[in-house]
Amino acid sequence: MSSIAKVERVVSVPKQYFWGRLLDFGDIKSFLPENIDNVECTGNEIGSLRHITLGEITGYPGEVVERLEGIYGDNFFVYSVIDKSCLPFTDYVSCVSVKEVSNSECEVCWHSHWKADGLEEKEVKIMLEGFYELIFSNAEEQFLN
Repeated sequence: MSSIAKVERVVSVPKQYFWGRLLDFGDIKSFLPENIDNVECTGNEIGSLRHITLGEITGYPGEVVERLEGIYGDNFFVYSVIDKSCLPFTDYVSCVSVKEVSNSECEVCWHSHWKADGLEEKEVKIMLEGFYELIFSNAEEQFLN
């Protein structure tokens, strides 16, 4: 049985801004500049792979390989972690939906299913939800600058 991490909130950026950044699959480092040391990506199409090198600051330095699984319309995005990563979970699949609230805000729901591996389920959930919140906050800050 898999566990779930989920953060849903209004992000103070236009939908097209957030959605466009999400679709640039290789640009995940811009969302998490302090946490990611390097990203190499094969493209922005279904099946594209991104090789992420996490920094020491994460507490789990090393490589994570993610695959773009699906893009549905202009508001739903799915990716997964493939192979064994440096992170304390397996079987990770994440879905992100983005809805327009106004010209300057969008509602983003970022949720994932996974199995804890090397860390308690509650701790993995806190870690993942913290990353999702950080992505939202960084997007807001970067949009203003």
